[in-house]
Order: sequence, then C-alpha cells, then structure tokens
Amino acid sequence: QLSTSQPSPERVPSPEEREWAGPEALCPGWLEDEAPDGEVPADSGDPDCATHAYERLQSALSQEGLPPTLDCSAEPRTGFGPLDMTVCILGSPTAFLSVLLEGGTRCPGAMVLCLSPTWASRVPSEASPGAWSLLLSRGVSFKVGGHSALETFVPPRRANYVTGTFAPGDPEGGWVGELARDLDCPTGGSVPLAHRLEDTLVTRWVLAARANLPVPPTLAFVLGARGDLPAEPAAPGVRLVRLEDPQGQQSLVLEEVGAFLGGTAMEPYGQVGTGGVGGVGGTGGHGEARGCTQVVG
Repeated sequence: QLSTSQPSPERVPSPEEREWAGPEALCPGWLEDEAPDGEVPADSGDPDCATHAYERLQSALSQEGLPPTLDCSAEPRTGFGPLDMTVCILGSPTAFLSVLLEGGTRCPGAMVLCLSPTWASRVPSEASPGAWSLLLSRGVSFKVGGHSALETFVPPRRANYVTGTFAPGDPEGGWVGELARDLDCPTGGSVPLAHRLEDTLVTRWVLAARANLPVPPTLAFVLGARGDLPAEPAAPGVRLVRLEDPQGQQSLVLEEVGAFLGGTAMEPYGQVGTGGVGGVGGTGGHGEARGCTQVVG
C-alpha cells in the first residue's frame, strides 16, 4: 500500500546555517585580481580548485542530511600545541567523508580536512632530521553530529597523522603526494604505494611471493624487463611471460593462453569460461612500452 501523505514542507535554514564559507573565505582575495574591463579571470582566482572541492563537500553533506559547513575563519583558533591530536585528510572531500564524520564523533575537532595546498605548509622537522612537519593554517574540522566548520589556525596546527587521495588518476594526487612526502608523522599511504596497488600484476606477485598468500591463477604478458618483478622468488599461481617484441609472437601468446585455460589451476573456474580475460593497460612508470601488461585470470 502506497502512502498518500503529503511531503513535509522544506525546512528553512536558520541564519546560523546560512553562514556557509563562500569563495572569499576559502581563498581570501579571490576577486582582487580582475581582468581588463572588470572581467573576473577564468580561474576565479582559485587555481587549486578549493572552491570546487568545498562545493563537493557541501553537496555530500546535504545528501547525508547533515548541516552545511559554518565559516568560522574570521576568528582564528589558537592554543594548539605539539601534543594536541590532529588527523589531517588531504584532497577529496568525499573519499574520506565517513572517516571524517566518525572521527568528529569520537574525537571532536581532531579531524581536519585540507582542500588546498595553500592551506598547509611543510617545515623541517625539529624531532626527525631530514623529515618534514606538516602545518595547517586552514582546514575544515568535524564535530559531533556531522557538524563541520571552516577554520584558520594561528599559529599553524601541526598534523599528527596524515592520509588522503593518493590515487595516480585523482586530480588532487599531485599536491597531496607532495605534501605527504617524507613527513615526521605516520601517513596512510603514498603515491608510489598507490601506483603499486593499482598494478594488478605487482599486487598479486607481492601477495604470492612475499606474503605466501593464495591469489587467483594468473597468466601475465609483459614487455621488457619489468625490473620491479624480479625472477626470484617465484610467485605461486602467477606465470609471467616476458615478450621482447609483441609483433610476430601471436602464436606464443595463443599457446600460453590455451595451456593456461586448459591447465589444472583453472579447473575450479571451468563454468566461468573465458570471461575472466582482462587487460591492465598503461606504462606504470616503467618506460613507454616496458610497463604494458596483459593479465589473464
């Protein structure tokens, strides 16, 4: 039975909720550099897309039924010392939203989202020579009930733990990886690690050869040496076929694929057929052709 009740009227936001952080709060002076004839430059004075990222955050909060972010940046927060907990999330406002919300509930104010490289700086570490400390001058902090606030920190707030969107294809991956490089605090990843985790062949080889964990039967064709995949130790369940030149080796490829699909390792997958044949393209940072990989299984 369908309900015939009328939808409730749209709730009118309170004046406090209307105080959302606009572009001027995100990037002070964003309208100062005007183009000739009074036209605003194409990038709106926001080259690092902080405004766009902030709008995505507001959209995500709205979809979850949570209040919009309040702009508290006019009154800088002070009093943070080296022992105060600061968990910094760099980059995408949506990838770690659940972490930010849960962290805001358990440790109100300790979770800080950094949406722009201009909101943070790196300084030589006083405790670890050769490393760097990450200082936050601005960020979106999360509190109980999904409440969030755009805040400025004077003096800048030191991060005790850092993670973020390190995915190679992510638009923010460049500056996130640079800010998180060689820090004196624990980090939840890195760009090189993200590259390796996205490489199906490397991931399976590490799991099988280094951790002795079972992986799906795998046949992989690679071009060139692929120095990141040493010949020893062997990876159980992974057969690696190195091709010096893809031209004229079709018969070898067909022979290897036929033997692989007809082997005992693939017997449990007999009902799947050949639907498990897939490709992982791209150079993976190993040269123009050397990193191209085709994975079966």
